[in-house]
Amino acid sequence: MAQNELSTLKRGLLVLELVKKHEGITLAGVMKELHLSKSTAFRFLTTLEEMKYIYKIQTQYFFNPKMFSGEAGDRSSKDWASLRSIYQVAQSLQMSTYLGKVDGTDLVMTQVIHSPFLNSADEEIGNRSKLHQSALGKVILAHMEKESLESLLGQMSLERATKNTFQDSQLFRYHLKAIQEDGYAFDDEERIVGIRCVALPVFRNKKVIAALAVAAPADQISRTNIKHIATKLHAGSKAITKEIETIESIH
Repeated sequence: MAQNELSTLKRGLLVLELVKKHEGITLAGVMKELHLSKSTAFRFLTTLEEMKYIYKIQTQYFFNPKMFSGEAGDRSSKDWASLRSIYQVAQSLQMSTYLGKVDGTDLVMTQVIHSPFLNSADEEIGNRSKLHQSALGKVILAHMEKESLESLLGQMSLERATKNTFQDSQLFRYHLKAIQEDGYAFDDEERIVGIRCVALPVFRNKKVIAALAVAAPADQISRTNIKHIATKLHAGSKAITKEIETIESIH
């Protein structure tokens, strides 16, 4: 192999390592970090993207761990934990941010980000709570198809987590209708005393697949700033959907 080919391979691997190191890096970032011209950096990134070693969301490039895990095509909880869009939500709102999915009558955490919003709280991934006890669970229930919702409600016992947790099944149904109309759910210390939460659904093909939420001490989330928080969560929810679709499309 010619010397220039070895040099090209080395620089390509350096680009791959750089993308892996960052939680999303732009073309300009690669140019600056590796002292590459725009055309050279673009050529390396495009080649790596075509080979599916990395993927692109808007202007940022991300490492694709599936190409090295031997599990391509298997969507597991690890895939959800690798989503990067949630970091932008956490950094924008400066609040603990969560992504959760339904498993039976439970809400299971698939991603958790706390201050300084740079790394995942891996020890909390997989934590469970009852669907009715949090904004995440309630917003998923509120946006479910009628048959699926009725089936789940028939299995739920509405046990209490705090004195604020819903226990009246009829009132809870009315509450879910209000959430569906509003488009977001508000957890007023219903699972943890002193903590409030705002959550929005995450959709895929017009079906709810998860919920995105932020949580903070009660004095940081009030009736006056809920809509502002919900607006930012809405943008984050759409970004997560697009990221999931992008990741699935490269396999």
